[in-house]
Amino acid sequence: MDWVVSAVERFEFGHGQLVREIGYAADADRDLRRRVEVITGRCLIGPGGTRCPDGLLVWLRADGTDPVELLLGCAEAMTPRSRLWVLTPKVDRPGHLDPLVVVDAAGRAGLDWVGRVDVFDDWNATGLRLFRRQR
Repeated sequence: MDWVVSAVERFEFGHGQLVREIGYAADADRDLRRRVEVITGRCLIGPGGTRCPDGLLVWLRADGTDPVELLLGCAEAMTPRSRLWVLTPKVDRPGHLDPLVVVDAAGRAGLDWVGRVDVFDDWNATGLRLFRRQR
C-alpha cells in the first residue's frame, strides 16, 4: 500500500478536486482508486460526469479501444489545469499496452507527455496535459 500512496501522490491531485474515471474494470487497482478518493475527499465520477474535471484516470488496455479516439475525447473534456493519467497494464499482464503507444496517441490527440509513474505491480501511469498552445 505504501507504494501506491507514493505513486498516487505524484499524480498531484488535491483536496476537493473532481476526478473522472474512464475504463474501469474488475482488474483496476482498488488501492490506487481508494487513495485518489482519500486525497481528493471525493468519490471518482464516471465517464458521463462533469464536463471539465480537475483530473482524469483512464484505464487503457490492448482490447481494441482506439487510444487516439479515447484521448481526443479526454482532451475535449479537459481544462488547462486538468491532470490526465493513463494507466496501462505492465508487461506480462493481461491487456498489456506499451506506454509508447499512449505517448504516440497523445501527440495525435493534442496532448503533451509530462511523466511516467510505476503503480504497484500491475500498472504503469503516463501523465498527459493539453499542448502548451491550447492552455
